[in-house]
Amino acid sequence: DMKKLIVLLLTIAMVGAVYAEEAPAPVLKWSGLLNTGFQYDNGTDSLYLYGQNAGKASRLRLNADYTNGDFGVHFRLQTDDATTTAFSIKHALVWGNLFNNMATFKVGLLNDSTWATPYNSFGSLDGKKGVQLQVKPIKGLNVGAFMPLDTTKTVPAGDVPKDMTFAGKYSISGIADVLAGLNLGVAPTTKTEAYGSVNVTAIENLTAIVEADLTDISDIANTLSLDEYASYAMGNLAVGAYLEQVFGSPFGWTIAPEVSYTIDKAEVGGSFTIASGSVWSIDPYVTYTLNDKSTVKGYASYDNASVFTFGVSLLFNF
Repeated sequence: DMKKLIVLLLTIAMVGAVYAEEAPAPVLKWSGLLNTGFQYDNGTDSLYLYGQNAGKASRLRLNADYTNGDFGVHFRLQTDDATTTAFSIKHALVWGNLFNNMATFKVGLLNDSTWATPYNSFGSLDGKKGVQLQVKPIKGLNVGAFMPLDTTKTVPAGDVPKDMTFAGKYSISGIADVLAGLNLGVAPTTKTEAYGSVNVTAIENLTAIVEADLTDISDIANTLSLDEYASYAMGNLAVGAYLEQVFGSPFGWTIAPEVSYTIDKAEVGGSFTIASGSVWSIDPYVTYTLNDKSTVKGYASYDNASVFTFGVSLLFNF
């Protein structure tokens, strides 16, 4: 009768709604970046095209992300001089989430920084070719491995595992993020790299990071570098400093205190860098936020070699 038909139709509609929630429609998203501007250099008495954010003449980037449920594709095309240089492929990969997001794989020309240190990006897989597997057995823990794969067909299959990276990150909510990695070295230039970092998150408005990178664990005295970064925000004012120590002969060091002040959409700041070898530079800047994705930055720099530069850098995300 009519009541049974209505109940049946409602049941079918509910099942369809549940299925639609479990299997969302595929999504293709485009995004990109343009960083350009100009800079003057008194060392060469030249005025030239330059985007200071990227440190390139005129960086243009185009990203595409296709997502279909737990699987997807990502690629990036980029040129660092849009006036003369053709686009090159920076990322091209397939990714997938497995076992209710307890594992993630990526295959191809990668873009991953999950196991990279937060300041100097030791351990970054951005631009690396190969296969990555991330395993997330409990909340906050991400461990796994990366196996690099060449395209020249010259690397013996037995040597591939000898060049793998094993790494992991554990986020202790409200306390710190701890990260460590080991990058094995393949013969004939066998050098095993170890790196790690601690990012303290326990104190509100405080950023505190300690990082270490040992490019050859068999030669600690000459291949170890340490860096520390701390910043504290007090309302609109933020003060901080970056320090670096590079062990070896000779020993190298860097100290760079910084300060910034935010007024509405504008930020005014600067840093003073001092390094071993009587190297120093003064670097003031002012940044203005055009919208939620775009900024314009005016900056200057003067160093121990009497080189003076200034410029304007425009950064547009879309």
